[in-house]
Amino acid sequence: MFFIAKPGLGCSFYRSMLVILTCLSWGTVLGNFTNGNCSGSQTNATTNGMTNGTEKESQSPWYFLSKEKYRNIVIVDMSVVATGALLNFVVIIAMAIDPLKILRKGPWVTILNLAIADIISCISFFFLSGQQFFIQESLLYYDITYFGWCFGSSASFLWLTFLAVQIFAITKFPLKSRYWFTTLKIVLVDIAVWLFAFLLGFSQITYVFYLPETTNLKIWTARIGVLQIALVIQIVLNIQVAFEIIRSGRSTGNPQNAKHKNIAKTVIILTLVLFLTAFPYFLLKQLEFLARLGHFDQGKTGGVLRYLSYCYEPIAMLNFAANPILYALRLPDYRETLLAFVGKSRSSYRRRSTQNMSSQLTNTFSLKSQRERAASYV
Repeated sequence: MFFIAKPGLGCSFYRSMLVILTCLSWGTVLGNFTNGNCSGSQTNATTNGMTNGTEKESQSPWYFLSKEKYRNIVIVDMSVVATGALLNFVVIIAMAIDPLKILRKGPWVTILNLAIADIISCISFFFLSGQQFFIQESLLYYDITYFGWCFGSSASFLWLTFLAVQIFAITKFPLKSRYWFTTLKIVLVDIAVWLFAFLLGFSQITYVFYLPETTNLKIWTARIGVLQIALVIQIVLNIQVAFEIIRSGRSTGNPQNAKHKNIAKTVIILTLVLFLTAFPYFLLKQLEFLARLGHFDQGKTGGVLRYLSYCYEPIAMLNFAANPILYALRLPDYRETLLAFVGKSRSSYRRRSTQNMSSQLTNTFSLKSQRERAASYV
């Protein structure tokens, strides 16, 4: 016996179910289509973003300073100035103690002040360049370290200039220079040099007074110009000193010619190191400031100069570490003093001084005997 539904009620029920199933099926299809379009658009957007980022990185100019390049330069800078601070600290200790009593002669006060200025420069630049590793986003930290760096570097070049003047005067006028560089005059020069270096260092942080950018750039350019003039004076005087030492060594005809040539070589090496490390860096920074002032193209030219100055920074920092190395390599007295700290040089130095004294006494007695013999013949 079969159940037969009424025609009106069954047809309406089936029609309703068919409509519901049709709507659900179309909703699923539309949902899948929409999700597919959204995921496809997101995938395309991500792909396009990565492609555009890669294209931007590949299309960036060669003078573009990325974070990775800047970080590498900072690490090299910090390594160089850390070495320079350590070497200059050794110079200060050697000058202060002087176990062999052979360093405190000639312009040793100037060399001591130069080492102090170099160690201030190295320590300040170490913390300035490494700010991202110590304290980030601190204006006071930046102002203090930047002032210390500018103050120390200015004092270093001023003391190098005064050292060149002293060496030139001692070489050219050995007798008159004793009256020119008395203790009182040296003290007055010390005060003047440190005060002038303080003003030069303070000129680099004029931005704290909210001056116009063009005014700050002009002040910074003028400071570099002052240091460039000091550098040129050093080079000219050192060249004249080298020629004077070579000429005096040839004219005397004594066994000290080798010593004169060694001193001349030392002066020439110091001049070359000073020129190669400092002059290009000063020139690049000065041109960079002039480009920012609008004298050159601020776009490509300014970017190239800024990139080159940053890349040349490690070489410029070698200037503050080169002097102690040259002292140890070229000056026997300084080398003997360093070895004396480890107990390897005091006995040899005494032995050498005793031999020199005995040879001088032998020459004196032989000359006296020759004179007595000549008098007896008469």
